[in-house]
This record gives sequence, C-alpha cells and structure tokens, in this order.
Amino acid sequence: MSERIVIAPKSAEAVIVKRGQTLRVTDIEGQQVADFVCFNETDHAEYFSQAKTRINNWSARIAQGGLLYSNLNNVMFEITTDKVGVHDLLFPPCNRFIYKKIFNDDRTGCLEHLTSALEVHGIGIGEIPDPFNLFMNTSLAEDQALRIHLPVSKADDYTELTARMDCLVAVSSCADDLDDCNGGRCTPIGIEVV
Repeated sequence: MSERIVIAPKSAEAVIVKRGQTLRVTDIEGQQVADFVCFNETDHAEYFSQAKTRINNWSARIAQGGLLYSNLNNVMFEITTDKVGVHDLLFPPCNRFIYKKIFNDDRTGCLEHLTSALEVHGIGIGEIPDPFNLFMNTSLAEDQALRIHLPVSKADDYTELTARMDCLVAVSSCADDLDDCNGGRCTPIGIEVV
C-alpha cells in the first residue's frame, strides 16, 4: 500500500519513483495545475526536457500513451492512464520574475517551490527544467500568441505516469491565482507512488 502525499497549494514535494513504479497525480478539487519535473536518480545531469518530449512525440500536447523524454533523448516516463488528456508542454514554471513583470506582484512561484523541494538533493534553482504542466490548458492563437484557458480537470481526476528509469521527481501545486491557469484559485494536488 502506498502513501498519498497531499501537496499544499503554492508548494511542492519530491519523491523517488523507481523503474516500473507508477506515479499518480490527482487534481483533488479540480482545475488545479501540477508542475512535474524529474531527474535521473543517479545522474542529475539527465533531466526531463520539454523540447525533447515535443520533438520525440512530434506534438506540443501529449496524453495517454505519450512518452516523457530526457535531455539525452531517453524515455523517463510513459503516461499510462490519463483521465484528463489536456496538459501543457510550452510554459516554464511560474516564478518571482514573471509575477513581478506581468502582474507587478512580489511573490514566489513554482520555480521557487520546486527548488525548495529539490535542494535537499543538491539541485539548485538554475537546474530546474521547464516542467510537464499536468492539467494546464493552453493553446496558440492565430497570431501565435500563447493563451492560457481554464483547466478542464474535475475533482479527483488523475494522470498516471509509469517510470522507465529510476527518477527523482518533484511536483508542485501551481501558485498562479491571478489568471485562468488554476481557475483563479489554488488548491491541493495529491501524489502517490503505486
């Protein structure tokens, strides 16, 4: 029996997921984004890559059956169950700089929260890769401008990712309550290794 970790709003947690184990990420209340990053457990120089994931899946959006690739083009995870099917592979983690620049608000974001969860493993802020943004609903407009929409995830919707290598994983409950990213409010995310 695995233990479920509840990630408080505007925070992050880190866990080890061994090859063959599955990480279930649950949107507990609905319309909450979870930023997911991972590293090879024994070599942190290998980490999740948005760009390599897009090119190897030949898509800017992946769902069940999609593979998450590292910066070295190795498969790190496979999406084995997906109750939502809408996730983002374009946006970086929200962060203090973005909040100040766009919203003139001095606050921390997912970048700082993921760093907080990973620094005990020797990973600093400059080493956090752009995440797989679970449950984040984005698109490109006709003029190619990035758009953020309300998430379509409902309470207790989840996505399961099965590890293809031993990984150190960090997941945040996204800190953005200033636009449609999390429906204007921040709520908890559940993670469980099964």
